[in-house]
Amino acid sequence: MLTFKQHLIEQELLNEKLLLINNGKKYGQIVFLAGGAGSGKGFAGSNFMNIQDYRVRDVDEMKLAYLKMNKLTHKYPELDGLNLKNPDDVFKLHTFVEKKGSIDATLKNMIKGMANPETLPNIVFDVTLKNIKKIDKTLPSLLEQGYKSENIHIVWVLTDYKVAAKANLERDRVVPAEVLLQTHEGAKDTMWGIVGKGNIPKNVNGGIYVILNNRDQTVVFKSTDGKDFRSAKDDENAPVRKTTGGKKYSTDKDVKGEKTIIIKDFTYLTYKEPGKAPKNEKAIHDQLLRWVVKNAPKTDMILK
Repeated sequence: MLTFKQHLIEQELLNEKLLLINNGKKYGQIVFLAGGAGSGKGFAGSNFMNIQDYRVRDVDEMKLAYLKMNKLTHKYPELDGLNLKNPDDVFKLHTFVEKKGSIDATLKNMIKGMANPETLPNIVFDVTLKNIKKIDKTLPSLLEQGYKSENIHIVWVLTDYKVAAKANLERDRVVPAEVLLQTHEGAKDTMWGIVGKGNIPKNVNGGIYVILNNRDQTVVFKSTDGKDFRSAKDDENAPVRKTTGGKKYSTDKDVKGEKTIIIKDFTYLTYKEPGKAPKNEKAIHDQLLRWVVKNAPKTDMILK
């Protein structure tokens, strides 16, 4: 009798559930991946979306790049000796990068001069979205370059705040507690305004989704030994993966050279599909309200 893994290899197929933005289009898509610090946006992007088809604009990666460069050049004395386990140092680094405006500058350089709107790169903005001004500030230059409003999407990664706060203390980069709280409260206020009240930002006419990124809502394929089934690009026996929608996906994702889990199921809701009116059904509103009440910080839970 075939084992579970042998059966998968023989069938050469895993039906992996994915949130395919605009049916997995390879060009011209913008995604604002929102969520408080430590909410697992990186995990959600890598495992619930086709993130390998996007260029990721992540301010945290920019911060690390500055630190690495400064170790070699000592160009910025204010960055010398910063310890990312120290919340005060993390805040100093954040303030430094914001003042430099490097994310905006590199974005402009990346899309500048692209004459064909049909081949504009897919871009993910990894943001807290604690303030809607992030979208308002970013969109004009993107629209001017040729991106279309129906291809501007928002994905909110909602995570249990208590779990995020605990995970924050175990990370290599510890965010100050008050900043962590502000990002989660801000993301909640922004996204409740959008999904709960229907206040969609101008020029956002793509899909709007909410992922519930809690472990008890995530189901992975497992081998007969009970361990998560993992596979990598260099594994000759790796089965071909397809999405539950029937579209052929890529071979296994490589995240920093590690073998990755393969998602069987996870929980998300669709508030709006690209180019269509929002789904204002009471069931969606009530479902999101339950998620927010259960997972968001309890300091201010008055949702009107």
